[in-house]
Amino acid sequence: MMFKNSFRLLCANFDKVWKLLVYQILSWAIVLALLAPFYNAISTSLVEAWNMYNLGDLFNSGTFYGVNVANALFSLCNATLKFVTILFTSSVGIGIYMLIVLFAVRPILANVGNFVVCEMVYGYMATGAKRGFTGTLLRTLNRSLPYACMRTLYSLPFSALILLSLFGLTAISNPAYGYAMPLLIVVIPSLLFAFKETFVAGWAPAMVVFDYNVFKAYPKGMKASFRRGLRVFSTAFIIYLLAFVLSMVLGFYSLIIILPVIFPLFDIFEMVMFFSSQGMRFYVDNDTILTPKKLEEVDKIDDAKFLL
Repeated sequence: MMFKNSFRLLCANFDKVWKLLVYQILSWAIVLALLAPFYNAISTSLVEAWNMYNLGDLFNSGTFYGVNVANALFSLCNATLKFVTILFTSSVGIGIYMLIVLFAVRPILANVGNFVVCEMVYGYMATGAKRGFTGTLLRTLNRSLPYACMRTLYSLPFSALILLSLFGLTAISNPAYGYAMPLLIVVIPSLLFAFKETFVAGWAPAMVVFDYNVFKAYPKGMKASFRRGLRVFSTAFIIYLLAFVLSMVLGFYSLIIILPVIFPLFDIFEMVMFFSSQGMRFYVDNDTILTPKKLEEVDKIDDAKFLL
């Protein structure tokens, strides 16, 4: 039901997909502007690694054939390592600066946008009202920035684990293993991303709904998420699984369409999860108001007794 209601809300608020897409493009422009002073060093390293592993051939078609997927992942992982090695060999300072921009500045900007979408979706779910992106961004900046910084810091171990799992998949050298790669490359990252989502799904909604600060909102959000933990995990797993499968079948270029939809879908999913977990009524479209079970109906007996 969470997936169904999230998708219905996405369709009713599809304008947020375009608004978030414009914001993401602008945020990438900021990232590129920050990297521009070192364009020659970065581009030279990138081109050398790209040509060494013929990455251009990977983007020609999308296929689910096992050997091709295995070879593609192997080439991408090794090209990434080669690029980083070349860049750090030429200049350690530029390499560190690039990593900070890509793994700190860029995620912070992205998480600010996600918080803004949650705030906009809250207005629609609570009252059926639609809010502007720019106005909401400026109004919530004092809350979205602390959230974005803390979530970026919190996500680093999960991101490292996911990257290590992908590199680990390329370390196995067995011809038969190549045919199992399509299954592993979609299932393992999907499980890890879903596991991460389960721990952070209620964070932004708790700040938006109850106006908590970033530290008080986390335990409140985690409690809401764990109240429906298995459904939160399974729904997140299904969304990630669909995204990975579609990108593999349709090719890497399909990410241009898939990613702009996936990001706001997860923001909406987090709000739906939180509202449902708290037993709060909400709009799913202009004509339908959904009434979840009340909080005392979904809590355990030991917790519910304190409501009397």
